[in-house]
Amino acid sequence: MSVEIYLSINNNEEVIQLPAPPEQYEIDSPFGSETFESIMQAFNLPGTRGLKTLEISSFFPVRNYPFLQNRSMWGMDYVDTIERWRDRRLPMRLIIVSRRRTLSINMPITIDDFQYSTDKSGDIKYTMSIREFTLVQVGD
Repeated sequence: MSVEIYLSINNNEEVIQLPAPPEQYEIDSPFGSETFESIMQAFNLPGTRGLKTLEISSFFPVRNYPFLQNRSMWGMDYVDTIERWRDRRLPMRLIIVSRRRTLSINMPITIDDFQYSTDKSGDIKYTMSIREFTLVQVGD
């Protein structure tokens, strides 16, 4: 696999590596521009940067496969950990490391939606909808 994906909470209090990360992922990085028209022409004014979002879909295995990157947990252990983290209402951290030295990510996040189900083999298929979390800095 060409990427490694890690999730952590509370400054690495707990860290999990996704066992079978997807080969591809797409990041949406919106920018809030505003367009208005005058009598003579249209104008586009750059706004502020929006929050990045992405979806990760893969599976949590219930058995050992030779391609797995992590074997510290199995199946529902991952689901239970992620749901417990979400219940704590703390931001998490997403780190995606590309072995090909292409797109890498390190950002605070929330998991806004987490869908999971079992497939025919018993593995847990999942999709996580992830949104960048803005860390607020107070003072200088």
